[in-house]
This record gives sequence, structure tokens and C-alpha cells, in this order.
Amino acid sequence: MMNMGGFVLFKDIIFGIIGGLGLFIFGMKYLSEGLQKIASNKIKNIMAKVTNNNFIGVLLGTFVTTIIQSSSVTTVILIGFINSGILTFLQSASIVLGANIGTTITAQIIAFNISVYSLPMVGIGIFLMLFFKKEKIKIIGQIIFSTGMIFLGLEIMSQVLKPFRDIPQIMKFFVILSKSPLLCIFCGFFFTIIIQSSSASIGTLIALASSELIGFESALYILLGDNIGTTITAWIASIGGRTSAKRLATFHSFFNVIGAIYFTFLITSGFYSKFIDYMTPGDFSGKSIARYIANAHTFFNIINTMIFLPFINFFVRVIEKLIPEKENEYLSNSVKYLQDSLLETPEFAFENAKKEISEMAKMSNNILKLIFEGFLDKDVDKIKKVFIIEDEIDKLQHDITLYLSKIVNVSNEISSSLPVLIHSINDIERISDHAVNIAEISEKMLDLNITFSAEALDDLKQVFEVISKMSYLTDNVFEYYTTKDLHKLNEINEILDLEKKMNTYQKEFFDNIWVL
Repeated sequence: MMNMGGFVLFKDIIFGIIGGLGLFIFGMKYLSEGLQKIASNKIKNIMAKVTNNNFIGVLLGTFVTTIIQSSSVTTVILIGFINSGILTFLQSASIVLGANIGTTITAQIIAFNISVYSLPMVGIGIFLMLFFKKEKIKIIGQIIFSTGMIFLGLEIMSQVLKPFRDIPQIMKFFVILSKSPLLCIFCGFFFTIIIQSSSASIGTLIALASSELIGFESALYILLGDNIGTTITAWIASIGGRTSAKRLATFHSFFNVIGAIYFTFLITSGFYSKFIDYMTPGDFSGKSIARYIANAHTFFNIINTMIFLPFINFFVRVIEKLIPEKENEYLSNSVKYLQDSLLETPEFAFENAKKEISEMAKMSNNILKLIFEGFLDKDVDKIKKVFIIEDEIDKLQHDITLYLSKIVNVSNEISSSLPVLIHSINDIERISDHAVNIAEISEKMLDLNITFSAEALDDLKQVFEVISKMSYLTDNVFEYYTTKDLHKLNEINEILDLEKKMNTYQKEFFDNIWVL
């Protein structure tokens, strides 16, 4: 039975673990956010240049994940790109392999063991964030602060875990753990799923090993579980998405599970431990254990990627057969590019919202064409289609506006553009409302067999031609905001000239007496 002193000690240890882990996870998340703010445009440009070369895809995944320090964020971005049709499943699969390598850099940084500088880093980071107005300096302060929090959390966990060696019940558990590779793998898997961060779980693993609670071989098995557990992020992000997103989540899990299976045999045989020992200076104990674990994590993903890469096309085809394509891939009939998974990276979310507005403008152009043709040709089917498309445009107005409201923590440039986009959405929707009004009038005219004179129809045709051309040119201008094609901006002046022409027609035809 535990006495009061033992209870107080145990309470302090648990509180220390919770607090240290909390600081570590917060530091990791805040660091990733800071790095994304700096590198978001670079990431966007890099992703846009993805080719069908699998080796290049691996390099891109490694580079991007190294920059943003989170394979989970990279995976979420990929899922969003797949759902938006920007990337294919095959392109994303090779990037995921690289992301697994890039995420190991976190453990390598942790292994430098600069915890002694954690408090000064926290102080310097806070100072830069609070007392400087320049955005770049604030972001640098955020990066320094969050890095300090990572090492502070790690140091707290390492210190509070050491007394566990004096508690027989705890040591008995770790002895049992060291004798069961499957239990180690399960612990790593389960813990990573709970905290949703392989970097945090590996940081905790390093703290346990540094406190001599677990041996190196046990840590290797736990590492395998960590790698499997991190794939849960892809599954969560793929919920409600396209089939390709579910295929990528399957591939990510398949990659890490297969790797864990054959690495289990390599670890059990002692070969992998000897290999890491040969590649790493120092010994398995003391401060060097962090570098041993970091190297084991890195080499696991590098070796696994090297084995998978030549067969990636084969695995992709197998998964495509296991998970066949569905007919309707969009989240709804009206949404094509909006993905909640991209809200973690606001710049990407903003770009996709602009693409969705461009699609909405094209639908508005289509509805005008249908109503003009239906009105002039007395085509009932085309008139009825107007009501269906207008309903889809109403959905888009709601969906895009709601999506834009969810985009937060953006640059001043994006922040100032959001009201303009919302105003444009409302204007596009208003066009479809007017088309419906014309459709309703057309239906009544057909029911009552009302006709216009030839002169009146000629006047209306001139009006329709001008409006159709203005709508077409407006679509092109909207495309400028997604493609940055400067030639499309030249059409703005032409739209303004047509608007003046439309005003002239309105005054001229309003004064005419139309014969019904």
C-alpha cells in the first residue's frame, strides 16, 4: 500500500508528465504553424510543380515536411489537394513516402539535447512576439519560442520520469514490456493515436529511454508502433472526401504496416540494433540514446521508402482495385474545391475558395445562356434547367461564404481580400436570381401564348448578346485570380465599355413601344 510520501511523489511525477507532454505538443504545433506562415507560398509553388516522377515526389515530400515539421500537416494538405482534383493518387503516394522521411528531422533536432537553452529561447521568443510590430520578426519569435517549449517539455518529462526507477510496480511493467515486442508496438501505436502526433510520441519515447526506464531494443519496437499510429491522421482527413483520398490513407497505412512487419524480424535478429550502433557514435545508454532513437527512426523510413519506391505503381494499382472509383466524387452537387482539411493551411484554403468562386461564375454564365435561349426559342426544357442550376448556385453562395468565414490567421493581404470575395459571391448569386425571374415570366408567356413583335425580339437579342459577352469576359477575369494570367486583366476595360453600351440600350429600348 502506498504511503502519503509515495502518493505525493507519484502525483508529482504524473503532473510533470502531463505538463511536460503538454508543453512539448504545444511547442510542436506552434512551431509548425510558424514555419507554415513563412513557407506557405513556397509550399504552394512546390506542390504546383509536382510531376509524375515518383523519385521527385519523394524529394518534394521530404523537403516540404522538413520545412513545416509535420507529416500530419503534409498529409492533410495532400488529402485536400486530392479532393480538389489538384493532385492524383499516384502523385500523392510518392509525396507521402517523402513525408515519412521528412518528419524524422524532428527527432534528429531533439537529439541535439539543448534543453539547457530552452528557457532563454522561450524568453527571447516572447520578447520578439510582444515588442515588435513587424510580422516577420513576430513569426521568428514564434519559432524560437515554440522550439524552446519543445525542449522545456522534453526536459521536464526526462526529469520527472527518473523517480519511476524507484517504484517496483512501474519497473515491473517496463520489464514485462521489454519482453514483448507486440506489446511495445501496440503501446507506440495506441499512444500516437491518442496524442495525434508521432513527433510527440517519439519525444516521449526519448524521455523514457533517457531516464533508463526502457532499453534501446524496446524503443525500436515502440518506434514501429509510432509509425503505424501516425497514419490515423490521413484516415481522419479522408472522411467525407473523394475515393482518391481514401486510397492515399490506405497506402499510408499499408506502407507503415508492411515496414513494421519486416523490421520486427530485423530487430528480433539483432541486425538492426547492430546497424544503428555502427552508424551512431557513442553507446546505447546516457545522452547518446536520443541520437540512437532518432537515427533508428530516420533509417526505418529511408529504408522502407527505398524498398517501396520501385514498386509504387504496382501498389497504387492494387489499392485502386481494392477501392474502386465512385461516380460522384464531390462533397455535394454544388461543391468542387472546398475542403475543410485545407483550413489548417489558410493560404491553400483561400486559393481553393477563389477557384470555387470561378466555378460559380461559370455556372452563372451558363444559366444566362440557358435562359436567353429558352426565352427566344420558347424551349421549356431549357427554362426548367434554369431553376435547377439556380438552386446549385444558392448552395454555392452559402457554402463558399461559410468556408471563407472559417479561414483565420491569414496575412493582411488575404484578410483585405475576403470582403471583396464575399461581395462578388453575392453579385454572382444575384445574376442567377434575375435569370429565375426571367424564367418565371417566360413560363407565364408560354402558358398564355404571349408573343413579342419581330422588332422587340431583335432588340432583346442585342441585349442578350451584350450581357452574354459581359458574362463571358467576367468569367475570364475571375480566372485571373486563380491563374494570374495577366492577359485576362485586359478584358476589364472591354467589360466597362459593354456596360456603357448596355446603359444606352436600356434607355433606347425603354422608350420604344413594344407590340404584344
